[in-house]
Amino acid sequence: MSLAIFKGEKLVGRSNYLEWLTNANLFFEINGYMPYIDGSEISPDRGLYYKTEKEAYSPELAVRYSDKLGEFTRNTKKALGAIKSTISLENSERFKDKSSAEALYKAIQFTFGESSLELIGRYFDRISEANYNSFNSMDEYTSQIQSSAIYLSELKNELPKPLLAWVLFKGLPSSFDSFISRKYEEIARDIQFVDISKLIADLISEESRINSTPDLAANKANKSFKSNSKKSPFCKSCKSKGHLEEKC
Repeated sequence: MSLAIFKGEKLVGRSNYLEWLTNANLFFEINGYMPYIDGSEISPDRGLYYKTEKEAYSPELAVRYSDKLGEFTRNTKKALGAIKSTISLENSERFKDKSSAEALYKAIQFTFGESSLELIGRYFDRISEANYNSFNSMDEYTSQIQSSAIYLSELKNELPKPLLAWVLFKGLPSSFDSFISRKYEEIARDIQFVDISKLIADLISEESRINSTPDLAANKANKSFKSNSKKSPFCKSCKSKGHLEEKC
């Protein structure tokens, strides 16, 4: 079984801690490092294999204890190396006194994991300033808003769902006006229990419907024609625009 590769951004500091935490935890879990990081996997109990400090219950149990201890030690070192591979060189130097995966992980959480006004404000800005026209698709637009809302929730500053729905609508262009009007009525029936996941799925479906309409296709074709029309032909014979050499 091949190990997964960490594809997220390395931990720099508080500015990218939450994004790092999400990607790093997934990376640790996929590769089986997490039990050696969160302390759920512990060193084998020597007392189960040895009567005294030096005398084992049997030679077989002594060998078994040695094997289990060796496996635990190797995996703990691998987990420590895995964490170091996901943080910046500066942070590796900062926490170089941490000799176990569990100790390093806790030190990172303690240093960067506390909530701050700056961090809360950054995610709130990402939500409030999001605009559909700044993204390539509805999926990208809604992902930024939804992921930022999740991070705020992890910082114990969860946004009310009606407000989140309002933000999603606020950044949409006029082509979604009829959809928004329908959703206003639907949401108003039970405004405290807005299903954000369903709303996002409906927005993606509406985008697909709008993009498939003949009017939009015609509009795109018109824009393309206008764009091409700006490239006026140039005659190299008389050095004039508007025609080519064969029609000079």
